[in-house]
Amino acid sequence: MSRSLKLFILLAALCCALADNVEHQRSKRGTRFYRVLCSDSCPESRCYNGGVCKKALYSSDFLCQCPPGYSGTQCEINTKERCVTGQGGGYRGILSISHKGNVCINWNSTSLRGKRFTAKKHDASSLGIGNHNYCRNPDNDSTPWCFVYKGSQVTWEFCSAPKCPENKEQECVRDAGQSYRGSAAVSQSGASCLAWDSPNPDGDAGPWCHVVKNYQLTWELCNVAKCSKHPITTITTLGPRAPTSNHNGVTCGQRLDNSLSGMSFRMSGGRESDIKDQPWQVAINVYSRRNKNHFHLCGGILIDSCWVLSAAHCFEEGYKASELQAVLGRTFRKKNSTSEQIFQIERFWVHQDFDKETFDNDIALLKLKTDIGICAIHSPEVLPACLPEPSLVLPDWTECEISGYGKDAEFAAEYSERVKRGFVRLWPRDLCVPEVLSGRTVTDNMLCAGDTRGLDDACKGDSGGPLVCPSGGRMTLMGVISWGDGCGKKDKPGVYTRVTHYLDWIHSWMAEDPLV
Repeated sequence: MSRSLKLFILLAALCCALADNVEHQRSKRGTRFYRVLCSDSCPESRCYNGGVCKKALYSSDFLCQCPPGYSGTQCEINTKERCVTGQGGGYRGILSISHKGNVCINWNSTSLRGKRFTAKKHDASSLGIGNHNYCRNPDNDSTPWCFVYKGSQVTWEFCSAPKCPENKEQECVRDAGQSYRGSAAVSQSGASCLAWDSPNPDGDAGPWCHVVKNYQLTWELCNVAKCSKHPITTITTLGPRAPTSNHNGVTCGQRLDNSLSGMSFRMSGGRESDIKDQPWQVAINVYSRRNKNHFHLCGGILIDSCWVLSAAHCFEEGYKASELQAVLGRTFRKKNSTSEQIFQIERFWVHQDFDKETFDNDIALLKLKTDIGICAIHSPEVLPACLPEPSLVLPDWTECEISGYGKDAEFAAEYSERVKRGFVRLWPRDLCVPEVLSGRTVTDNMLCAGDTRGLDDACKGDSGGPLVCPSGGRMTLMGVISWGDGCGKKDKPGVYTRVTHYLDWIHSWMAEDPLV
């Protein structure tokens, strides 16, 4: 849409907003409708709390003129509501701090993907949930609550909203009920009301609502008693809304679903996979000024919320941190996904003793950029791998996993479009020698792993990615993909940086440059 057309639509909406001569009519035997003198008023009001709906010409867009004390795209937020009535199911105020002092997460945040209550829920507006971070009670818990960050996890906490003075007449009707703001949601015939927030906007005999009967939209008066001295029954709590973390208690090295029963396709250089199978996999991209786009550089391994390991040789070209980007949670290398988390790099460290000739000490540490103290949020697609204990030594021929977006074959023209996973075994030290690697030097800081069938191996573009092995029920990072003699050659292992030799180096940089 051109800028001039957008301006015309906005001016038309604003001009119509000045017209207040609006005539309301309704049909007693069908859906309520509003006949308006202003040509661009909404056919049906989409604004809450007495807001006036204005429809833009030549567009389905609409504007809500909110009365004083209300805000939001549909006037759904009550900026003057300072306390909670009952359990707070109808609370629409602007409290956004939990009782522990944590700032609430926006209900529309991608961090809440998979949660039961988010702004994407089909009835979110009727529950008070939207593109904001205000406390709400969408499931009739004991009081309003919200999601918060706890470390790198998403959990929920109650909000410390004060209780309003008890009003036993909240759930009953006085006169025609135009001031009724209770929670009744059933008509006199027992039909469930459709969601909205204006109980009696036109001065009828009592509060009413839209209902569906015989597959047709109609309206009925609500089944609300007249006010009396009898006590009012309260709504009981329905229980917790979701697990208290994004990953059901899972920490490092544990997939949410460890099943390998899903379909996989054998191919040169590994199996096509899903990022949930290796949620610690990171794609490191570099920005090309010439092409004005990011391109795949290397793999990486998430080891903590804001920390990624990779290979030192990936950064030999002297890239600046500002040119680098880390992509987490993406199955397809070039396709955006709702599960992805993308970060700029704040700083990175290449090991000071990295040898460009032998690739000894081929390790690098990257710090993701954040302004809120946490970076990667745990989800089924994004979880860290465990760092090993310094003394951990696994048995020879232990089966481990490698993954990455690297080439399918040594001389393939393109990197893989989809993340892949391969299975390799740890070679004994006495077999990890120059004689099987075309005479290249193998140091104590390296370890060998390979597929004795010559089917699975890392290749160009996989560098910096993980070699993870099962240990204590978790996938533990034993190696960083470093180098090899070709790709997938029979009886030739891949060579990996031995992570147990660099734990002090890793922790020293993490401690020297902590998150703020």
